[in-house]
Amino acid sequence: MTSATLTRGGLPVRRAFRPAARGAAGTGAMIRLVLRRNRVRLAAWFVVIVGLVAYVGSYYTTVFDSQQALDDFAALSDTPSIRALTGLAAAAATLGGAVWTKIWMTCAVALALGVAFLVTRNGRAEEELGRTELLRSRALGIHAQSFATYLVLAVVCLASGAGVALVSMANGLDPDGAGVVGSVVFGASVAGVGLVAIGVAAVAGQLASTARGANMLASVVIGGFYVLRMMGDLGDGTLTWLSPIGWGEKMEPWSANSWWPFALLVGFAAVLLAVATRLEARRDLASGLLPDRPGPSDAAAQLASPLGLALRLQRGAILAWTLTVVLASLLFGSVVEAMTDLVDDAGGDVDVLIGGSGVEALVSLLVMLVALIVAVFALQSTMTLRADEATGILEPQLAGALSRTRWALERLLVPAVGSAVLLLLGGAAMGAGYGSLVGDSGQTWVLAGAALAYWPAVMLLVGIAVALFGWLPRVAIPVTWSLLGLMWLLVLVGDALNLPDWVLDGMPFSATPYQPLESMDAAPLVVLAALAAAGVALGLARFARRDLRTG
Repeated sequence: MTSATLTRGGLPVRRAFRPAARGAAGTGAMIRLVLRRNRVRLAAWFVVIVGLVAYVGSYYTTVFDSQQALDDFAALSDTPSIRALTGLAAAAATLGGAVWTKIWMTCAVALALGVAFLVTRNGRAEEELGRTELLRSRALGIHAQSFATYLVLAVVCLASGAGVALVSMANGLDPDGAGVVGSVVFGASVAGVGLVAIGVAAVAGQLASTARGANMLASVVIGGFYVLRMMGDLGDGTLTWLSPIGWGEKMEPWSANSWWPFALLVGFAAVLLAVATRLEARRDLASGLLPDRPGPSDAAAQLASPLGLALRLQRGAILAWTLTVVLASLLFGSVVEAMTDLVDDAGGDVDVLIGGSGVEALVSLLVMLVALIVAVFALQSTMTLRADEATGILEPQLAGALSRTRWALERLLVPAVGSAVLLLLGGAAMGAGYGSLVGDSGQTWVLAGAALAYWPAVMLLVGIAVALFGWLPRVAIPVTWSLLGLMWLLVLVGDALNLPDWVLDGMPFSATPYQPLESMDAAPLVVLAALAAAGVALGLARFARRDLRTG
C-alpha cells in the first residue's frame, strides 16, 4: 500500500506505508486509551467490590456481638443450600468467616463477570466495529491493545483485592493476636478469581467472532466454574478443585490462610493469557477461530420477520438459559428438605431473608432466586434491541416497509414469552425435585404457579430497559445491567445492608407475594404489569421518533 506525499518542490511522490508493527509496540499509548475510555466502569467496579465488603463488615461487627451469635450463624451456614450458593468459610464461627460466607462469592463472581465483559469491550467489540484495524494500520503492535487491556484489568483486580484486605483490617475482622494475614488472604482470593476471568475472556475473544458470542462464551465458562464449585461443595469436594472459584474458596482466610491456591489462580490466568496471545497472532483480524457454518443458499420464510430472525439469532442463548434454569431449579428443590432439617436443628426459628422461617420460607426464597435467574435471560434478550441498533444491523431491516414499532414489539415477544415459559419450567422442575423428596407430586404445580407470579416483576425490568432504549440509548445497556445487579445484591445481602424496609419492599421482586409462604394477592401483580406496559409504551413511542444511533 502506498500514500501520496509532497516534496519540497510541491511535486507528488509515492511513499510506502510502514507495515503494522509487531508485538507490543504502542502498549503504553493503548494503556492510556483504555484508562480513558473505561475510567467510570473501572472506578465503579472497584467501589462496588470494596464498598460491599466494607459495609457488610461494618454491619456484622454490630450484629455479631458475642461468640454464641457467631456459633449460631456458623450452624445455619453449614447447610447444603448455603454451601451451594455462597460456599462455606473454613472459620465460619469467626467474624471474618461470617463476612466471608455472606459476601465473598458475590464479590468474586461479580468481579469475574465485570472484568470479562471489559475484556470483550476493549477487544473483540473493537474489532467488530473496525477500530482495531484502524489502530493497527500504522505503528500499533498486533498485541498492544490486548496487552493494555490485560494490564489495566489485572491492576483493577489487584487493587480490588488490596481494597478488600484494607477494609477487612479496618473493620477488625482478624482475630486478636492473629495479625492481618487473614484479611490479606481474603483480598487475594477475590483478586485471584478476577485474574482468571481475564484469561477466560481473552481466550473467548479469540474463539468467537462477535462481542456477543465472546461475552456468552466467557459467561458460560465462569458459570461452569461456579456450578463445578457448587457440586463439589455439595459432594465430597473433588469437583471443587476443578474450579478456579473453588481454588479461591480453598485459600481459607482466618483458618488455613493458604497461599498456594492463589499461585494456581495466577498460573492458570497466565496460561490462558499466553494461549490468547498465541491465538491472536495466528488468526485473521475480525475473525474468530470457531468456524462459522455456511448457511443455506435461500433463507427460510420465517427469517423475513423480526420475530423469526430473533429466534434464529438467539436460539443458542435460549437453549443455554433453559438448561441453566431447569438444572438450577432441580438443585434448589433437592436441597430444601436437608436444609430445613439443619435449620430446625439450629433452633427452628431462623429468618431466611424474606421475613419467615421454616420450609415454606426457604422454598419461597429459592423460587425468587429462580425468577432472578430468568430475569437475566429476559434482559439479555431485550438488550439485543440496542445492540442491533449500535452495530448497524437494524438499519437494513428498517429500509423497507417494516415499522420501528412492529420490529421492536416482535423482538420483545422473545423475552416476554420466553421468561414466562422459563418461570413455569423452573418452578415445575423445583417442585418436582422437592415433591419427590417429600412424597407430594402436587408441589410441581404449586411451585410452577409461584414462579410464574414473578412474571410481572421480570417484565417491569424489561419495561425499564425498553424505556432506557428509547430515551437514553447510549447508556441503556450499562444502566439496565446495573439495575439487575442491584436486584441481586438486595436479595442476597439486603439483610446485611440494614436498609429501610420501604426500600426493600419497593423492589419488584419483594412486591410479589412470597409463595407458598404467603397467600396469593393479585393487586401488586396488576400494578407491576401496568408499570411494565407503561415502560414499554414510553420507550417505543420515543424510539419511533428519534434518530438511530450507532456506536
